[in-house]
Amino acid sequence: MKKFTILILHLSFAVFALIGIGLMFSNSNYGRGLSWLTTESFEDSSLFQEKFQSDIRCIFDYVNYRDVFETNGELDFNKEIASISYMSLNTSETTYTLDELIRYAKAQGYYLDDDYQVQTVPIDDKIPSPDVRINWKAYQPVEILTEPADAIMSLADLSKEALTCLGNYYKVSNNLIGQPSNLYFQIYYQYTETDTSLFTNTPDLSVDQLKALGEYCYVSGSSLIVDSNFNIPPAGMSAMAESSNPYDNNNYYAIIALDTEYTQNDIYQDLEQVFYRAKIMYAAGVLCLFIGLAGCLITLYQIIHSITGRTLYYLDKITFENSLILCAICTVLALYVGDKVICKLLHTLFSIPHWNYIDMAVQTSIIYVFCLIEGLSIIRRYKAHTLWSNSMFRSFRKIASLYFLRKKFTIRLAVIYSLFLLTNLLLFGGIFIAAITSEGALGMSLSAVLGILLFLLDFWAFHNLFHSCWEHDKINEAIIGIADGNTSYQIDLELFTGKEKVLAQRINNIGMGLESALNEQVKSERLKADLITNVSHDIKTPLTSIINYVDLIKREKIQDPKIQSYLDILEQKSQRLKNLTEDLVEASKASSGNLKLEISDIDLVQLVQQTNGEFEEKFDSHHLELVTKIPETSIIIEADGRRLWRVLENLYNNTFKYAMENSRVYVDIETSSDNSQVFFTIKNVSASPLNISPDELTERFVRGDVARTTEGSGLGLSIAQSLTQLQGGTFEIIIDGDLFKVHISFPIKHESDKAEHQEI
Repeated sequence: MKKFTILILHLSFAVFALIGIGLMFSNSNYGRGLSWLTTESFEDSSLFQEKFQSDIRCIFDYVNYRDVFETNGELDFNKEIASISYMSLNTSETTYTLDELIRYAKAQGYYLDDDYQVQTVPIDDKIPSPDVRINWKAYQPVEILTEPADAIMSLADLSKEALTCLGNYYKVSNNLIGQPSNLYFQIYYQYTETDTSLFTNTPDLSVDQLKALGEYCYVSGSSLIVDSNFNIPPAGMSAMAESSNPYDNNNYYAIIALDTEYTQNDIYQDLEQVFYRAKIMYAAGVLCLFIGLAGCLITLYQIIHSITGRTLYYLDKITFENSLILCAICTVLALYVGDKVICKLLHTLFSIPHWNYIDMAVQTSIIYVFCLIEGLSIIRRYKAHTLWSNSMFRSFRKIASLYFLRKKFTIRLAVIYSLFLLTNLLLFGGIFIAAITSEGALGMSLSAVLGILLFLLDFWAFHNLFHSCWEHDKINEAIIGIADGNTSYQIDLELFTGKEKVLAQRINNIGMGLESALNEQVKSERLKADLITNVSHDIKTPLTSIINYVDLIKREKIQDPKIQSYLDILEQKSQRLKNLTEDLVEASKASSGNLKLEISDIDLVQLVQQTNGEFEEKFDSHHLELVTKIPETSIIIEADGRRLWRVLENLYNNTFKYAMENSRVYVDIETSSDNSQVFFTIKNVSASPLNISPDELTERFVRGDVARTTEGSGLGLSIAQSLTQLQGGTFEIIIDGDLFKVHISFPIKHESDKAEHQEI
């Protein structure tokens, strides 16, 4: 019952709004907005201006016609009005009096109505009117003729013209002079002091008294300025006063005054009341429209709020698209019935000027009712979660998705764009046809519906393109993240659809696979490092015992040279094995970063000089000439002295082992152009061909001597590289033919860096 009451209230407010629109639409000021209600007075209105201008023209017509139609101040029907000559008869001039022309005009069906306008009554046996030549007209003594044919007219037209002039005379003599009026006029012409003409309906008032009545307009023959207090002065009053002057001089004046108190009961008083009634009706229409729309919105909100979605009617159970089609068909049928039946019945109750609004109101009401029914159905579907599930488009999209998932992106794009373009063309064509063929609310409604569908289609296309671009951006971000090493990057698949969702899932699988492989590799490397460390420690204990026992046996001073040679070989091999295990432990710790560095200020120049001195004798044994290029000044870097010494030792030992005998070894120390980096370089010519890449040389257990005829563990360069990088330096191997070169760089520590470090 509550829902039914709210629905009745909603429809009542809708009718109230239609009544408000009707009050505004039927008003003569419809379409002018609301400002005229507060800013426009009756004297500024078009209603007043039309009547005022008409009366001014009639007043000057009266000035021109009074002496034509009157004798001694009385209307004289026996006065001669026109002289003619019949074109078909050889007769002399014929003169017509006012009475004769009026009776001839009546015979032709012409008459004057209550407003003294010439009207026509159809007459079946009307006598044909002959054409005559006009000799003269009393009401138009000076006639401008441009060609001879202008002087020829029918006698009926002449009688109608005379009747029209008589009507204009009556408008002033009967309405403005014969009875009280709020419009006053005085038109005065002077030839001599005794020869004057005065035309007025208020001879007792002076010009100043007329101006004091309210609104006025005063013109004078001696001035070019129009004296008026009208907001819109009457047009052409000076010209009419000049053209009506019988004396051809400037001794005249004309004043038209309006009593704005409207004390007299005349047409101006009636028009003022009509004007203010129109204002009241228009304001009432605006108020009704506002109340109706506000009530419609409030009750519509209550209707929507009261829909729970638990109860679905028959209309709600059919598919959404069929519901829209059914609603459109019913609306078109209802509009047809409304136009042919309801509008025709209402036409019998209202006058013709209101028929357009009646038709528009009926059509708008029908469209609104059916849109309201369909809108409430859509809301019920939405709340019951069946708007999308019970949709043909959903089923079509599901089938299309399954089909298109197996197609390429280019095929999908071509098909979808073709359908989009075709639908756009159809909607555009529908809007164009509806605009040029349909009229009234039906055409406007159809164009509006098609326009809304076109907007929704384009918005849907934009949404899908934007969403697709967003999906591609997310996929691109995932690829960049995985390529940068973030193998744990995963795409949130919740907002992905279609083939992009499948692609995103596969990228997630790739990332998971890479993450798993990387974890396995890290685990394997860790196990290798742990294995090397543990095995090295396990070997180190018995190896120490072997070395000690060999030393003890040698102290027994065995005389047998053969046994002594065995002991020397055993000592040599055990010492080599000890060096190998130590290198293994150090390489494992260096590669894993599991070393505790003791960073301090190191003079790289001094350290390189000491290294050169220690290896000079060793190089001489292989006939290697050491060529150095070292600056004389100190170069301070921050490094671990013991670890940096190990780096240099490994490089010098590597050169000693693999450099070609009787060759030179070059050691250089240089600084960068901005004195921020120091570069240490050692280079030599290899004794064996270097058929190996620089990257492979830094791997563990890889030796430059592929035949492995020289001593070494293959860990020296790997350890040197790891220790250099741990101390913040760079390590680079360059191979050019048989030329082997190692390039190391460290940041230089300046005095300003020391001061800044001390302040911190």
